[in-house]
Amino acid sequence: MAFEGESAAARRWRRAVATWAGLGALGLAAFAAMFVMAATDPTDNIALSRNEVARAESGERVWRGTFWNHSDSLYTGLDAIILFLDADGRPVGQAYGSADRLDPGEIFHLTAPLPAEAARMRVYRLRWTSDGYRADLGPYRAWPFGYVMDRECGAFRLKIGSCTPQRERD
Repeated sequence: MAFEGESAAARRWRRAVATWAGLGALGLAAFAAMFVMAATDPTDNIALSRNEVARAESGERVWRGTFWNHSDSLYTGLDAIILFLDADGRPVGQAYGSADRLDPGEIFHLTAPLPAEAARMRVYRLRWTSDGYRADLGPYRAWPFGYVMDRECGAFRLKIGSCTPQRERD
């Protein structure tokens, strides 16, 4: 297929360019596949959007957390276990909450007394069902109080459809 009069060096150069172009196309295809898999991962659709320490009317410390379905899918049978950890990472208390269903954008709140020695928290278990898929996640790494997985939907995220605004359950 080489042109008449084409030198061996020119043929090698064309093969090298074709090889690199093919490898580049394969690399881009692999990257695109990973992006689609990450963007459609159902395990990221329920997010901790509030993780705060407050004072109850009685003066004791309480933990308040909120889980948010920021996707456009219905989730059922949701339950969460939160562990409160001391400075050495040992559990000193826990919070448990559940929701029978979370429609797109819905949130559910957890509140629990917070032991004085609690220094961090850990989502120990997060479980739900969606479209026949059963997710059983955790334990996550320990997080400081105040850390959240996702706080809100910005205008850009709403425009591209990557989240649904938070709203209370009906």
